[in-house]
Amino acid sequence: MSWWFALGVGIALRLEYLAARYTLESRYPEWSNNKRRIFAVRVVSCTHATLSALGCLCSLLLDPNFVQSPYEYSTDAAAYVFLFSMGYFLYDLVDMYIHGELPNSKEYFVHHSLVIIAFSIILYTGRLFGFAMIGLLVEVQTIFLHLRTMVRLLGATREHPMYSGLINLNMICLFLFRHIPITYLIYFLCIQDYKVPTVLRLFLIGGLVFLEYHNTHLTVSMAKTDGFFGFPGVASLDEDSCDPLGAVNTEKPKAVKPQHAKAKKID
Repeated sequence: MSWWFALGVGIALRLEYLAARYTLESRYPEWSNNKRRIFAVRVVSCTHATLSALGCLCSLLLDPNFVQSPYEYSTDAAAYVFLFSMGYFLYDLVDMYIHGELPNSKEYFVHHSLVIIAFSIILYTGRLFGFAMIGLLVEVQTIFLHLRTMVRLLGATREHPMYSGLINLNMICLFLFRHIPITYLIYFLCIQDYKVPTVLRLFLIGGLVFLEYHNTHLTVSMAKTDGFFGFPGVASLDEDSCDPLGAVNTEKPKAVKPQHAKAKKID
């Protein structure tokens, strides 16, 4: 196993981001820098989610040992699936730091850090591969989450049939591939497991509880904007409102100087 693989993934994703930014600047010169930034970030995130989901689904469907022996069973192929995700999360943390977004992205920072630490422990010990593979099922829903944001940025509305189908599928997958797997893993560690060391079990349970909070936050935010569970929904979302976890725009609006008074300084 080569940890250089994760570094290579990060470099490849950075190149994809730069290519996406260049393409957007050429095709949509009227877009703001912030809007192009958000769309390019989603392109990279969607690539990671798609490849991780494929690796996860193929592993679970083709090899039942991941579910039957989630603690002991491991394979080299699965290790590279985890390394691929680690490369993405490391890249994303560095990317947010470069663009000054970390102070406004605390939930992403905690989420990414927990995943990196958990995968590092799993790869170092060679245990809990099945546990991690079940956890990666969240990436199946993440594909639709990023597609939803990109389609919104392109101007789609709730009334468009294809977009309406996308957000319905996104909400269904949120429960199937986020809430259910994470809830099962919490149940597994609290009730069924007797092999995971106590300290590691407590760390994993704490991380999973945070991830379920993260999932609940996503569910409520998307229900409000997309019109589920009695919420009216939002007809139009711009780049500062399309992300269900909130905007991370670091561009500060320019102060408008009053005609008959001195404008106050904006810090």
